[in-house]
Amino acid sequence: MQVEEVVALARARPWADQAWASDLLASFPDTLARAIEAWGLRIDRAHLEGAGLPVLQVCRSSPPTITSPSGSTGGSTGGWGAAVLKFDGAGTDLSQQVRVLQAADGRGYARVLDADLDLGVALLEPLGPPLAQTTPDPLEQAVTLADLLLRAWELPIQVGSPTGPSDKAASLLELLEGELAGKGGLRHTGTVERAATVARDLAGSPSDRQVVVHGDPHSLNALVRDTATGEHVFIDPDGFVGEPEYDLGVALRDHQREIDRLDASQGAGAGRRWHADLVRRVSARLELDADRVDAWAFVERVTTGVWLRRLGYTEESDAWLATAQRM
Repeated sequence: MQVEEVVALARARPWADQAWASDLLASFPDTLARAIEAWGLRIDRAHLEGAGLPVLQVCRSSPPTITSPSGSTGGSTGGWGAAVLKFDGAGTDLSQQVRVLQAADGRGYARVLDADLDLGVALLEPLGPPLAQTTPDPLEQAVTLADLLLRAWELPIQVGSPTGPSDKAASLLELLEGELAGKGGLRHTGTVERAATVARDLAGSPSDRQVVVHGDPHSLNALVRDTATGEHVFIDPDGFVGEPEYDLGVALRDHQREIDRLDASQGAGAGRRWHADLVRRVSARLELDADRVDAWAFVERVTTGVWLRRLGYTEESDAWLATAQRM
């Protein structure tokens, strides 16, 4: 792939016409070109599954022009061939991601091969397909994510972005209240109101236990490292300090297709009952409060729908909010 093709893909993102994206897209061609030159890269493929800038599958096509890019945090550039190139911006705090990944040192997380945080780029180890593809069974997915979270929560608390126990719930409540105030073009009013009530309750009763959460541990953010053993590792951590029930709630907020299928085949409420049982079983595995996990999962399901619509992903947004309404 050529630089121009990747730039065109970035400019075609649904959020590209929003005001906040102007500076990011204006600087992206230079950032990409400098990273390619500095590390001597060839672009093999662009991944567009995430909501941000394209993530690039790259390999070294020539010796790097410098020993290591300015602001490098990953050590020598000499020990790798293939890699994944990630960029800062569009909702990604790359510096915090790199901080978490380096602290984990490969345990439960992808490894950092090199990074130039001044430029806003990082090279990560290449990985295989996501858990969503390798493990279609929802319960097996949830168990794998839960076990990975146990590893993620072992990081020293100092690694995480400092946040208060109520901060995450408060930020989600602010988003929901803004939606209810009509700032984003309201849809699914009753569902958003219910989510705001739940978020308010969570903010008012924070958990005493705080860990470095992944922040977005869904089945597309856990990729295969070793096909022989089936080992998966996390990518794209938010890495803030929060309660473990939040992380597991995010991990269990998905499964729209299974919930919708059960409602269609077994009647209204079947999907909700199935999900409640899933939450109970996986929460027990991690010795967490199932009611709080369920509350976080619901709030995250609704706020994900709100964010997707604001980023221009209207069809996906409607699917999330419709499922939340049935739940």
